[in-house]
Amino acid sequence: MTFKKILPVAAGVLLGAVGWGCISHQETVHRDEQRQPISFETDAAARTFYEAVEKVRASSTPTESKTEFHIPVIFSHKITTVNGAHQVFNESVRRTDTNQDGKITEKEARIFADNAR
Repeated sequence: MTFKKILPVAAGVLLGAVGWGCISHQETVHRDEQRQPISFETDAAARTFYEAVEKVRASSTPTESKTEFHIPVIFSHKITTVNGAHQVFNESVRRTDTNQDGKITEKEARIFADNAR
């Protein structure tokens, strides 16, 4: 056998061996944020807001992002980031408390509820 014939066979065997022993990393990161503090002008405002938040939560799917990086045969790196349960609540607070005073009024709650999806 000549060198030209042995080289492709040796390269195939080497790449196959690297494929069996490739470096692979997979990670899932759960990212949760603190629940945003908020107060309500009245009990009706709180009830309207929480009913709308549940409506939004029921219609939304959990958010997840994936990052993958591959160098074929040699290296594979995957990260999955899953956002926590407070994300929908906090986003709802940001959308509802339009004047950012930390207190949700009945009017703000009704507007949010009318536009909740």
